[in-house]
Amino acid sequence: MSGGGGWWVLVETQRYGDWELARTVPVDGGRDRAIAAAGELARTCTPSGSVTEEPEAYGRRVFRVAETDWHVEMGASYWSDDSKESRTTMTHLRISVAELEYAHDTPAAKPPPKGALRRMLGRD
Repeated sequence: MSGGGGWWVLVETQRYGDWELARTVPVDGGRDRAIAAAGELARTCTPSGSVTEEPEAYGRRVFRVAETDWHVEMGASYWSDDSKESRTTMTHLRISVAELEYAHDTPAAKPPPKGALRRMLGRD
């Protein structure tokens, strides 16, 4: 693909203290539909940004920081056999709506050119 077009929802997660693009979701139907999809994803996704059938399995606070941007704080609990108590891990996500402005597919790699020694030995 070259050129641009289309609306997307971008999901960023924190990994080792840095923000990383974890998921991109194309949305049909224009900007308003992308905003609605992003808001829904902020309320229902997993800590990795995937869709879940059980969003209530996570605690969450969803902050709308701009018309097209959300910050999500998520908690997940697990039982610790070591301490014999419930523990909670916290995850943060950034969810944004963006219009794809330009894209160029990654070209396929080509084999290296044959060197003089390889030609002499008749190897490919």
